[in-house]
Amino acid sequence: MSRKALLNELARVTSIMVQGGLSSTTRTCGKPQCPCHTDRARRHGPNLYLTYRADNKGQSLYVPPEHAAKAKAAQFAWSRYWEIGCELAALNRGRMSREWKRSKATATGSKTS
Repeated sequence: MSRKALLNELARVTSIMVQGGLSSTTRTCGKPQCPCHTDRARRHGPNLYLTYRADNKGQSLYVPPEHAAKAKAAQFAWSRYWEIGCELAALNRGRMSREWKRSKATATGSKTS
């Protein structure tokens, strides 16, 4: 993909991206008499959570079911953001390598003159 296309896609994904992963989990509630405490099959959920790190601590954000699609799109955008960054870094590395080779060739050529 061209640098221009990558930068255009980068602008698009950064408007919706959210860093983190998505996990689906079941949990017990705060009511000790609830069957979820004695029967694993009756736990509440599954519920979707956005998990991330902040201040060197794992965090999670509950995703209400009506916002699951938006959370999935935001997490996918984060994954794509990372991929685009790696693609741009590879292009930059190639450009840097070519520049350094030209620079070395010019320096070597001027010393032999």
